[in-house]
Amino acid sequence: MSALRPTKLLAAGKPGESVKALAARHGPPEPRPSLRKDLTIRRQVQLGEVMWIVKDPREMAFYRFKEIQWRLIHLFDGSRTHSEILAEFNRRAGRNPVDLAMVLEWDELLRRMDLIELTAAERSLTLLDKFRTLREETAEAKSEGFNPFFIMFHVLDPDRILTRTVKYVRWIWSPPMVALTCIASLWTVGVFIRNWQPIWAGTMDLYHFFGKPLLDVLHFFFILSIIGAIHEFSHGYVCKMYGGEVHDIGLVLFYFTPAFYCSTSDSFMFPSRWQRLWVTVAGIYVEAIICSTATALWLLSYPDSFLHQFAYKTMLLTGFSTIFFNINPLIKIDGYYALSSVLQLQDLREASFKLLSTGFQKYVLRLPVEIPAMTRRKRRLCVVYGVLAAVYTASVMFVIGKLFNNLYTKYFPDIAAFLLMLTLFYLFRKRLRKAARIAKLFYLDKKEIVMSPRSRWPLIGSAVALVILLAVPWTARTIEATSVLKPRAQLTVQAPEESVVTDVFVREGDLVGKGQPIVRLGNPALEADASRFRSQEERFTKKSHADRAASNAGLAFQSGSRALAAQTARQTTEYRQGFLLVRSPIAGRVLSPRMQDLQGRSVPAGFALARIGDCRRMVAEAEVSERFLEYLKAGAPVKALIMTRPMESWPGSIASISPATVEQPLTAAAGIDPRLPSQKPDRFVALAVFENTDGMLLPGAHATLKIRSARASYASRMFDVLWRWLRTIVW
Repeated sequence: MSALRPTKLLAAGKPGESVKALAARHGPPEPRPSLRKDLTIRRQVQLGEVMWIVKDPREMAFYRFKEIQWRLIHLFDGSRTHSEILAEFNRRAGRNPVDLAMVLEWDELLRRMDLIELTAAERSLTLLDKFRTLREETAEAKSEGFNPFFIMFHVLDPDRILTRTVKYVRWIWSPPMVALTCIASLWTVGVFIRNWQPIWAGTMDLYHFFGKPLLDVLHFFFILSIIGAIHEFSHGYVCKMYGGEVHDIGLVLFYFTPAFYCSTSDSFMFPSRWQRLWVTVAGIYVEAIICSTATALWLLSYPDSFLHQFAYKTMLLTGFSTIFFNINPLIKIDGYYALSSVLQLQDLREASFKLLSTGFQKYVLRLPVEIPAMTRRKRRLCVVYGVLAAVYTASVMFVIGKLFNNLYTKYFPDIAAFLLMLTLFYLFRKRLRKAARIAKLFYLDKKEIVMSPRSRWPLIGSAVALVILLAVPWTARTIEATSVLKPRAQLTVQAPEESVVTDVFVREGDLVGKGQPIVRLGNPALEADASRFRSQEERFTKKSHADRAASNAGLAFQSGSRALAAQTARQTTEYRQGFLLVRSPIAGRVLSPRMQDLQGRSVPAGFALARIGDCRRMVAEAEVSERFLEYLKAGAPVKALIMTRPMESWPGSIASISPATVEQPLTAAAGIDPRLPSQKPDRFVALAVFENTDGMLLPGAHATLKIRSARASYASRMFDVLWRWLRTIVW
């Protein structure tokens, strides 16, 4: 009895030894492999290429196989051994036979996918292998680290709910409703075009949360959550309408922004690509209905009602998300899946990036890699889409980098560069690892060529070129700032008397010359005084003539003196009346808004009637951090991007720099200590001047300024950054 007892337990041995022992105890695997009976298999044609889709109902996983692959896979039907499968496949293949190793590799692959029927022993072994794989995947996930920018939360399995309620919503996708939705969507687009300025401004304000009450922010996310839930349930309902199953709806935090997702993987099994397309665009379609309804309510409701505000926010959210987010095919959301369904390329993004990556490695880096085989049409589509998607992805990365750079520069200016590099490395670490692998492969492939004697002079030339690149002052540091254009000189025209505006001759933005009438004022009191003095002058002049004719010298002198006084008073009054026709003191542009509203208005003396600016030279005040003061000099060239003229850049120069910072600390007063300087760098004001002889630059226009300092080499700029960091942090 003791001789038959094993020397040690199987579980106490190493994993590899225990697996072999279990296999020896329970016998070898089934020699006639068979695909599982519960698999769902569909045949599809994509771009003229036959594809076979296999669904695993246990894991809810989907697999695609090409026609040539399926010819071998479907022979795993349980009636043939490996040798018989090989013989049958080679008989059908004809001129392109395979060997037994290929059949065994496919057997191993299908078992790894869990698509082969297993015996009890094999299920036990597979369970052990899965535990080991799970541990490996867990270790790998820990090594990758937690990604706070993409967090998924499974919420519920909605399949039973969708099955019970789909009959109540089928009418939404009926032909009459689809036609009505298309008409309403066109009408909504027209409303958006007619009211584009307020709608765009409202959208920007809606997505700007800083300074808003908490209730408004919660209101925004409430509407966003309701719309997102309806959007995802729409995908699920259409999938159910065509016979699919939906087992997962959840929430995703994508860069801290909440979004919903719905797993409609069963749509891969639909025979018609139009059915798959309907599943993809169902959310966009329902959002179009919501947007059109909200637009109608916004137009019909009272402006100060809750319904009006709620409909307005709903209209902006659905319109913005549909136009700028959901229909964008360059990211993997509804627009991408709709495009891939129409093109019949389910792996469009992956195939495009793989084609570009291998093409770059093969034709640029000259590495021995194999470019994926594909048809000419698919290659053209992948090249076009891959280039566009790569440019878009790079733009998104650039925007993300700018956002983090602005954040770090504002709150941590001394270590902003270090924090930015750390953040970008964390965000794009997978891409950096791939680039590192390609660089390593490039080095290993070209190492012998580089080390050969014939490469000595090219390497020396490259080193000299690198030194020249780093040492020669090629570029100048660019300092960016935002500002508003103003005239270099502007004057305010005031009312000379308490009067009434009778005529206004100009409007806002009009060009006026020096001395050109702007406003005519009326003063009834001055007019009455002028008429009275005029009549007194005539009466005393006549009386003086009569007294002189009567040879009464005393009365004639007295009347003449009174006539002269009345004449002086009349001339003074008429001189004052001359100022009531207000003229421009300089040549320039009228800057005051709504000048016509002054007509008929009574204004006091000194009232500002209009502002006239000399727009032949415009200025912009740019606030520059004191960290860049050493690079900022008077006379430095400036280029401005004006929002009113976005297709042109306007050259200018720095005229002056303020002698003190914007927020100067107060000096000590009696019993009051001075305020400590801020931890953040203060700002100086640089005055940029732009010539505007043609009058194309308008006052009040927003401008982005780029101030260029003196040219410096890359080496000196890197040394400056390092030296500043050492002085400000270490010191």
